Amino acid sequence: MNSPLEQKLEHIIRRMQADTSIDAPADALKYVSDLFRTRAAEPKPTLVQRLVAALKVDLVPDRAAFGERSASSGKARQMWFDAGEYAIDLRVTSGARGFDIRGQILGGLGPGEVVLTGVNSSTTAVVDDEGGFRIDSVNAGTYTIVITGRSSELVVENIEFV
Repeated sequence: MNSPLEQKLEHIIRRMQADTSIDAPADALKYVSDLFRTRAAEPKPTLVQRLVAALKVDLVPDRAAFGERSASSGKARQMWFDAGEYAIDLRVTSGARGFDIRGQILGGLGPGEVVLTGVNSSTTAVVDDEGGFRIDSVNAGTYTIVITGRSSELVVENIEFV
């Protein structure tokens, strides 16, 4: 004889086969299926957009900017670059061991990496969640900065530290 579980399954199958009820309207079925639809995974970015930054402002300590009468009294040289939807704020101070660079990427690039490349050297730094980075003890010379995020690469070419 059949077990209680098998009897229950046979009963369910007979009820389903004998079912004469009317199906729900198509629009109601679509509405209900939309309620429980799973979302497709977000596509991963496949391309990295490379943007070359353009210098917009270069403020040197104790020099008047744009022919104005007042000069900056700060110790840091401040440079502002635009690269598409991003802006790069660099502040360079000179010290006994060379130049110290502090920077921030504005526009939501997120965490990433900064590579400072000169003729004879290359230095790497990490971009934090707020877009900030720091490179210390850079020798005088001409450099290129490449900032890499998840989907964008920002390039600042020919920065001269003297």
